[in-house]
Amino acid sequence: MRKWVVAGLIGVGVVAAILILPSVLTGTQGAATAQELDTAVVERTTLNDSIESSGTVAAARSITLTFATSGVVNTVNVEVGDIVTAGQVLATVETSDLEYQIQLQERALIVQQANYDQLIAPPSESEIAQAEASLASAQSQLLQAQVSLRSAPNSVTLNCSDVTDRQRDVDDAQADYDDYVAAGFELDATFLPDPDSTFGLSLRDALEALEVAQAQCDNTTTVEEYELQVASAQASVDQAQASLDALLAGADAEDVAASLAQLEQQELELEDARSALEDAELAAPFDGVVSAVDVVVGNSVSSSTAVISLVDDSQLHVDVQIDELDIPQVELGQSVIVAPDALEDATLTGVVARVAPVGETTDGVVTYEVRIDLTDARTYPIFVGMTTDVEIVIGSEPDVLVVPTEAIQRAGINEFVEVVNDDGTTRSVNVTTGTTLDGYTVISGDIEEGLQVVIPEEEAQTGGFGGPFGGP
Repeated sequence: MRKWVVAGLIGVGVVAAILILPSVLTGTQGAATAQELDTAVVERTTLNDSIESSGTVAAARSITLTFATSGVVNTVNVEVGDIVTAGQVLATVETSDLEYQIQLQERALIVQQANYDQLIAPPSESEIAQAEASLASAQSQLLQAQVSLRSAPNSVTLNCSDVTDRQRDVDDAQADYDDYVAAGFELDATFLPDPDSTFGLSLRDALEALEVAQAQCDNTTTVEEYELQVASAQASVDQAQASLDALLAGADAEDVAASLAQLEQQELELEDARSALEDAELAAPFDGVVSAVDVVVGNSVSSSTAVISLVDDSQLHVDVQIDELDIPQVELGQSVIVAPDALEDATLTGVVARVAPVGETTDGVVTYEVRIDLTDARTYPIFVGMTTDVEIVIGSEPDVLVVPTEAIQRAGINEFVEVVNDDGTTRSVNVTTGTTLDGYTVISGDIEEGLQVVIPEEEAQTGGFGGPFGGP
């Protein structure tokens, strides 16, 4: 809604109300001086063209705080209405389990750091000497296996040649023993051979000798076995050589990368544990005022539990809706008069801080949200949530003279006012009128600020000349 507003000036740029001062004067000029006169004072003022709306006082920021971790509330350090600063601890939860987790992660990090340091450290002289000794030992065993392999055929021939001779001895002893038995049966059909006879003992000795020779031959390592020993010894040499080469070359790049990744992962886990401990404290994110406390000590909370609410009242504002017909005249930085409903006769100043670029349509009516920052809210007891009327000043006529409209009189096409002289008489002064609003009219001509003008009786009887800037 668009409206003209009168604002009086006191000094330079000071807005004040026009006071209509009734007075009783007597005079000798005509009938008007013979009776009581209602008068008003010519005032110099500023006439404002404005757009009216209403809204609710809001804070610059507001937030409902929650813990980022679950737990049992240990302390609540504030009450509703307390003023807090950014970073101030408002409440805490129990931290014993969180502290234990930090200790575990710190120990795990120490172990992982040691493994990584050992992996990337250059080999010591003792480690190199030990690796070289292992290689030399493996090479010596290989040489022994190779010598054994070369002599294997001779060993087999030597250790198994006696088996044939001993088998021949057994065959001869067996034949002699068979002849002994046959001769005995020829002489006596009831003959029983004697195992301890000369022929029996000879056969037994021959068999025992053959068994010993065969055992010696069987225990002889074969060529194939010597070849396997050589292959095994060569593998040991290769392994020892590879170990020495790896020791001298340092850790493999992939192994280093894998160990570093494990170390970094452990560091992250420790950081997470420490962050969880920090999350056990609920701190104010900005300077403000506590507007709600929703928990007490002993309550169980989670990340979805509302704990404490804050408002930042460092910059109060009012958001209002302006009709699409008026919004083209609203610009950033325009002055605004704000009148809270709860503060009778109190007016605050504001400034247009934001104009929404997109309108909202409600029941076919398009409006645009305009934010008005209050510039002197601290002068009055202003609270978030108060309803206010606002007048956005879109134009003004500064430094003009105004009188109540009912003081303007007409004679044909001429307009004039009756000015009260010092001696109580009156005189007519022609004026040129301008803008009229709320019962006041801009005038110019042979007229000065501070002069008293007459309010004609018939006009005064229609309801007087009071208004938002005057008396009743």
